[in-house]
Amino acid sequence: MKSLFINGPAGKLETSLQAGSVEFLFIICHPHPHFGGSMDDRIVVALSKSLNELGASVIRFNFRGVGRSEGRSEGDRAEGSDAAAVFDWASLQHPNHKIIICGYSFGASISYDLASKRCVAGIALIAPPPIFLEKCPKSVKNSLLILASRDQFVPVKPTESFFRDIFDSIQLLEDDHFFINTLDELIKTVREFFKEKLFGI
Repeated sequence: MKSLFINGPAGKLETSLQAGSVEFLFIICHPHPHFGGSMDDRIVVALSKSLNELGASVIRFNFRGVGRSEGRSEGDRAEGSDAAAVFDWASLQHPNHKIIICGYSFGASISYDLASKRCVAGIALIAPPPIFLEKCPKSVKNSLLILASRDQFVPVKPTESFFRDIFDSIQLLEDDHFFINTLDELIKTVREFFKEKLFGI
């Protein structure tokens, strides 16, 4: 695992890169910084480890003002420009890699917003709050949405309806927003989806 800093619009962004053996690179966006979210979130770390075990490279990073990242956290669309900076850096550093965006909670909404502005090879959203959600005019390829049946912050039916016609797969787990009881199932769902869609195995 390599620790580095990427230049972002509000200063340097603390980043962790796990190199892989195949030409796929995942960028994972963490939950809301004002509620303790960081790149060391348990779901972000578990997802990163699982995808790296598939052979993919994985980037985790802290939004502005979190951990050792510079700047001040805004907790809104401003963090979207941080994610874009990481994506652009990865595109330049790994021009032959296909980049997939993943996010949990606030990070999922940021990921969806980014996918409308960059050419991504796939996307996985875990419990995205209904912020920044503007429907794309076309379907999103290699796209997975995971919701929790008892989510305290994300209304299941409206969110399902929003993504139904534009995402490949929508999965509902019996848990709340924090996936305390279904973490293993959550990680397996993401892993198996991309294992089939991208790796063909």
